[in-house]
Amino acid sequence: MPHRRLAMIAVSLALVAVGLVGGFGAAELADDPHTARPELLVGVVTWSNEQTRSVVFEEDGTARRPLDADTTYSVIAEGWQDVGGTQHRDGTYPSCLAGEKDDPVSTDRHRVGLEVLHRDMGGHPQHIVVHVRCLD
Repeated sequence: MPHRRLAMIAVSLALVAVGLVGGFGAAELADDPHTARPELLVGVVTWSNEQTRSVVFEEDGTARRPLDADTTYSVIAEGWQDVGGTQHRDGTYPSCLAGEKDDPVSTDRHRVGLEVLHRDMGGHPQHIVVHVRCLD
């Protein structure tokens, strides 16, 4: 009897191992290389326009020369996170990017975390913000 029990345990373990290997293999095959994944960038928004939903962003650790052009990002984010950690999914413009009451433009230099997709438009890169996290 002990040999039969050991054989059953061995078969069970082999089936579990085959299932795990097969599951991980299937998950790897299902990973679409054409799926866009956002990149998390942290830095300062130096200019923002709520009407055009555009920002100029300077990433931490990136040296900027005086003659460098500004990098503009399009904010298409439906949701954003305020400084307190509250998620907003109502399509409003992030408070850390908004200007004063009657002015859509802000130059307040707020620190943010941006989840960004980059798209090559034939030599002209497009930067698209899909999520904003206000850091101050």
